[in-house]
Amino acid sequence: MATPSSVPPSTMANLFPNFRDQEVQSAVKNLLAYSLVILIVPLASMFLLKQFFFEALLGFASNDALTYSAIIAVILVHVVLGIWLLAATKQEDRKKHEPVHLGFGVPLELDELYRLRSQFLPLGKIGGKPSWLNPKVLPKSSDLLCSVCEKPMCFLMQVCANGGESDPPHAFHRTLFLFVCRNPGCSRPNDASNLKAFRCQLPRANDFYSFDGPMNPDFGDVPDPRALTDGPGLCKICGCAAAKKCAKCQVARYCSQAHQVIDWPQHKLECAEVAVNGSISEEPKNPRNAFVFKEFEVEIGQEYMPANLFDGISDDEEDDDNEEDGNDDDETEEEKKARIRDFEKFLKENKEKNADMTKEDLDAATAEQPKDIDFDKFNRLVNLNPDQIVRYKRYGLPLRATGRSELPEVVEPCDLCGSPRRFEMQLMPHLLSLIDVDAIGQSIDWASVYVFTCSASCEIADYGYAKELVVKQDFI
Repeated sequence: MATPSSVPPSTMANLFPNFRDQEVQSAVKNLLAYSLVILIVPLASMFLLKQFFFEALLGFASNDALTYSAIIAVILVHVVLGIWLLAATKQEDRKKHEPVHLGFGVPLELDELYRLRSQFLPLGKIGGKPSWLNPKVLPKSSDLLCSVCEKPMCFLMQVCANGGESDPPHAFHRTLFLFVCRNPGCSRPNDASNLKAFRCQLPRANDFYSFDGPMNPDFGDVPDPRALTDGPGLCKICGCAAAKKCAKCQVARYCSQAHQVIDWPQHKLECAEVAVNGSISEEPKNPRNAFVFKEFEVEIGQEYMPANLFDGISDDEEDDDNEEDGNDDDETEEEKKARIRDFEKFLKENKEKNADMTKEDLDAATAEQPKDIDFDKFNRLVNLNPDQIVRYKRYGLPLRATGRSELPEVVEPCDLCGSPRRFEMQLMPHLLSLIDVDAIGQSIDWASVYVFTCSASCEIADYGYAKELVVKQDFI
């Protein structure tokens, strides 16, 4: 038998509620309120009914009045309990039926890319350089190194993720930033070590944006009136915090030597210009380089799902047993073709070279594949909106891409406050096509990327950037 001293600290911690968690605090408040109601309602009703109704109005004896008052008080307690449970059930139903919001990548003309800059608080963007929510306190260069190769990561995308009234005041503005390593060798199956996510928040009253809202991009490309004069230098290549300068001109900044090397063929001409003119001429407004991904605007729409979308999907063990026994007499020809199409897509998305496989090979391979209910559901939902790049449902359930690789049942709590992390959004395979890395062979790849964030949207020191949890699922 284990002694108390042999119980792991993590297990002991799980025995006690985390009172820093916003949901735990809310539950405690509701419990206290409910306890007070349960005490006050029966006692107050018994006193009032006995004193003023049964005795004063109806003339009952004291004992009889007390008995009838107690009966009514018990009934009232059950009524209150029923109302409470009904309200809680409706609240859970509302959460369950909240819509999923889908993100789509929309290309912009070169002279329209200004719309994605920080001062306009873009709803979302893909590629290019980050439009930092807090342009003064940025992630350290060391925070943006790939956990596999330890080289600088590339900005992938950002999404405005305001929670409205459900978020605390310090998170009135809230944006998630995602980065990925450009080295294909760092992309490993079911391993998110080549990806990182950061959460940044600001109160409504802050030093960077108007209290009444962001600037309107429809008025044109205008300079940011709140642009920082003391802001950190930004890397010419990736747009992240840059602690290094060109030793020759002392003007160009870089986050790393690797990015200085990338820029040198172009920058050596600028260095010569500094020697002649004492400064570098104005840079292009939308400079491109081979390191960053092509820029897209993210537009958000609501997912509408037919009620019969998942008809015909079954995960009964009996069906699986029939497949294993080769007993497919009840399977129609159309169902066989559908399974073959699913498996062909499975192979393609896995980047397998299946050019030499015949239909007979696919028939045999498909028959050997165990039924993947999650993959079937994933395909049906994706086919409704094939161009979706993001699925967003804060506190919702992630859409599993396949049942053949696991998603964690419990994820690590917030590093800052200890609150549980909850699912917020996931990246879809079509994003790989937009950033032009979808290729046969070794490449950046995923079936889906899941982002879990602090459920309390806890405050971040200096309104900086807090690292959140990323989980990756692949078709294997």
